[in-house]
Amino acid sequence: MKKLLLLLVCWAYLPAAAQTPVVTVGEVHASATRMSAKTLQKLFLLKPGDSFTPAAYEKAQDDLHNLRVFKKLEFSTQDRNSQKDIFIQAQDGYYIFPLAFASGGKKSAAALSLAAGNLFKQGESTFFFAGGSEDGFSAMAGASIGNEFFSLGFTKLNFDQRFYRNGWSNSFGIFSTTDDKDEYAGELLGQAHTRKEQLAFTYMHRFSRTLRGFVRPEYVRYSYSPHALDNGSHNQITLGVRFTDDIRKGANMGALSGYGLTDKKKSLQNLPRARQGYGLNLFYSAGGSWTGSDYDISKLGLEAAWVLELKNRHMLVTELRAQDAFKAPFSDGILSTELLSGMGRYDRQIRGSRGAGAAVSFIYYLLRNDTGLLSLAPFYELAYVYANTRYRPHSGAGAALTYKLWRFPFPFGINYTRNLQDGSEQVGFVFGGKF
Repeated sequence: MKKLLLLLVCWAYLPAAAQTPVVTVGEVHASATRMSAKTLQKLFLLKPGDSFTPAAYEKAQDDLHNLRVFKKLEFSTQDRNSQKDIFIQAQDGYYIFPLAFASGGKKSAAALSLAAGNLFKQGESTFFFAGGSEDGFSAMAGASIGNEFFSLGFTKLNFDQRFYRNGWSNSFGIFSTTDDKDEYAGELLGQAHTRKEQLAFTYMHRFSRTLRGFVRPEYVRYSYSPHALDNGSHNQITLGVRFTDDIRKGANMGALSGYGLTDKKKSLQNLPRARQGYGLNLFYSAGGSWTGSDYDISKLGLEAAWVLELKNRHMLVTELRAQDAFKAPFSDGILSTELLSGMGRYDRQIRGSRGAGAAVSFIYYLLRNDTGLLSLAPFYELAYVYANTRYRPHSGAGAALTYKLWRFPFPFGINYTRNLQDGSEQVGFVFGGKF
């Protein structure tokens, strides 16, 4: 027993030199075509003195790839005592690219976008977007520079809002190309002509690789006729935080000019093991006399996503959303489509005071090669919204078949959705969306 105690004491007091040394980042050397070395070092996640791990090194490389302004990115390391010096060689450029597109259905829509990147040699991205349909017009401009993001948007809608049995109302918006007025004429309870004006400014700051916070003040005004409903100002402010890690980025506009494809070869290779990603978005909106609103507004929302990317790159995606309007007039109610994943297309939606939704989809790649990616993504989504004294369901199932060229940032294809409540079916063209 004494020998055992002696061994335990000796083990507890082993000198630190006998333990595995902690490896830290030494010097970070960087060179680029247009950016300065200081800018590139600032954009790189790892700094001198940080702990060096293969996982952190991989994520730091991904951060630079995700800027989408490089034609070439090469990374290497060199051991020096208990430190690793990091060397980055980059070829960066700039791009500015206009893009126009249109969508059809029972209603048509058209839009124009202008995207630019690295014009000011800071790895920044800027965009302008304007679009319209029979329901109205919307425009937005924004910029992402380092840890800061700014955007300003204006929307003006002019449409008929129709109300049906069981809490349903028609979907609306500049990209809502469905029209339900003929299909559900027998269920119509009433309608009101609606005008909405909205001006919103968003500022977001990145505190770390995974954490962001944002504030969004909005000017909102509704006008209804012939019924009054809640005419007037609905000005409000939204505060929120976002946590994300290993969630794939969206459009890569730089690819149109040959930039941002530095991780293409890596993306075509199978993963050494399955990996997970997550996203969490928590936000609170409030309004009242202090914001210039004619109504008291208090809404809390939560969005969460979990992604499992298999070794062969197929992905299982699950999403959860919930909102509660503690105080809100009719126009600020919770819409069932806000609680769904966005993969489905629907003629109608349900408006209520609170609700929750969940969705699951599986992205299966039928083809992965140097030209592009062909995927089939079946999905199921379900939301419950509290309306007219009870929770009412809105669910749908379907699939999207899309193809994405590496040199063209938006997936395009077809989408099929079946509303599992009223049996309606939608088949439409897909341009952009999740991938």
